[in-house]
Formats: sequence, C-alpha cells, structure tokens
Amino acid sequence: MGRPYRYGDPPDGSLNDLLARYRTDGVVRLGVDIGKKRDYTALVVTSDEIRDGKHHFTTHSVERLPLDTSYPAVVDRIVEVMAKLQAKNERRREAGELALRRELLIDSTGVGGALIDLVRENGLKPIAVTLVGGDLVNEHEPHRVSMGKGYMVGRLQVLLQTKRLRLPESAEAHILATELHDYTGQTTDNGHTAWNARSGQHDDLVIALGLSVGYGKPPPPPFVLAMRRAPGRW
Repeated sequence: MGRPYRYGDPPDGSLNDLLARYRTDGVVRLGVDIGKKRDYTALVVTSDEIRDGKHHFTTHSVERLPLDTSYPAVVDRIVEVMAKLQAKNERRREAGELALRRELLIDSTGVGGALIDLVRENGLKPIAVTLVGGDLVNEHEPHRVSMGKGYMVGRLQVLLQTKRLRLPESAEAHILATELHDYTGQTTDNGHTAWNARSGQHDDLVIALGLSVGYGKPPPPPFVLAMRRAPGRW
C-alpha cells in the first residue's frame, strides 16, 4: 500500500511509482460523481497534457444527468462516453497523433460502490475514489484510492489560479463555476476543515471536475484554500 502524501512531500519510493503514471504526454479522464436521492449524477471529461514541462488541463464536457436516473442508465452513459473517447483516440492515431490514455475515476463514497461493480461488468476498469476528510491521498490497491476533500479543493484552486485548467463555454460549465464559488470550508470541533457545498446547494459538478483532473502531485504551497470567482476565468 502506497503511503499517504500531501502538498510539498518530496518524491521517494512508492510515491514516485504512484506519480509516474502522470508523466506522460497525454491523459483524458472521465470523472463521475454518483447522485443520491436529491442529487444529480455528474460527468466531466478533462484532458491532461504536458506543455513546457507542466501539466495543463482542458475540460471538454460538463454534464448532469436528470434526477432519479437509474443506475443501469448511469452505467450506460458512462460506457457511451468512454467509447466516444476511444473513438477519438482511433482518429488521433489515424491522423498520426498521439492517443491519450483513458482513465475513469468514480466517486465510490456511499452508493457509488454498487455502481462501480456494474461498470466493471461492462469491461471498464474504473478507479474507485473514496472522498474523506483531510488533505491526503492514499492509493490502497490498484484502482482504489482515498482522497481528502482538502486535497481536491486545493488542487483545483492551484490549477485555476495558475491558469492551467480551462473550462468550456456552456450552460453546465457556468453551473459548475457557481458550485466552485459556493464551495466552502468550515472548521469542525476537532480543528479539521470540512469542505462542502453551501446549505441547499449542489456540489456534484465540483466533485466530478476534481476527479477528472486526477490526483497527481500539484505544485507546492503556498496556496489559498478559498474558492473565489476570478474575473474572466468562468
């Protein structure tokens, strides 16, 4: 089991192995947040390519499924999106371009675990991500990871502030921008910070976006864990 890591950790041992997968010329990820009774299921596709020695992320699609969408229908949509990404890879190869490695990350917190089994039955190999408190990421075994919400929020903040994450122009992307703005951290009785949407608001698109940028090591601190709307960025 790889050891937990946080911002600023020096690379060593198993951490190098964990991060090596992200030292590639290109990855495209589908991040999925599974909706519960009153929440949407969200799917976000983001590509990760290295330019000038740094990872740059472009979000290509932001999608919410209707409330009360059944698990089999959610799985069908996931399979459909992954098939489209594979088809785009084939076109890239035919054009002599580098194909982007595909990854599927699904929030397995709560009801997500049951859906992941259905996805695997369809021949896909999702990475099951359990969201927890704190700012650590721990890869427990292949295709199973725990990710601190503080880590996820901080990673998104760093990428947005350094203009290395580009969002599309779409109605859903504007909803995502609102969710980012409304995502807040509150200090608990034990001194930890709990990150959640404001009361009555959704955070499904934020979670899906956080999954779609993966969990490779971000730039070192300092950074500010506060979601603010940056002029011209949304």
